[in-house]
Amino acid sequence: MSRVTAIVFAAGMTSIAVAVPVLVARSAHPAAHRVDVSVQGFTDGKVWHFSPRTIRATYGDTIHVHFEAVGAGHGFRVQGENVDLTAYPGMPQEATLVADWVGGKEFYCTFDCGPGHAQMSGMIVVTRRAE
Repeated sequence: MSRVTAIVFAAGMTSIAVAVPVLVARSAHPAAHRVDVSVQGFTDGKVWHFSPRTIRATYGDTIHVHFEAVGAGHGFRVQGENVDLTAYPGMPQEATLVADWVGGKEFYCTFDCGPGHAQMSGMIVVTRRAE
């Protein structure tokens, strides 16, 4: 191999060694995150509600729910997911789920906590990961 050919070959290999990792890094999706949320079910005698009413995550995130009941026992079920908690005042519950959908899924109270029970719902909103 001539000296010129060796230099061109070495320059080409160096370019590939630099370019390939950069291209791979650009095409990789950002890492998923853990979303910690503390959800409370409230009954104050006039209003029954969850706080927060909306949980936001990005596709692939792990959502960790710490669920507390205030004023009475409450349930926390997520539509289409294997999450079904019942908590009582002073006895919180926890669940973890992966946001493997895009769009909204309702969460709602499954424990007959009083006359405002039917209004106790919220939404988990999952958006696409930025590319």
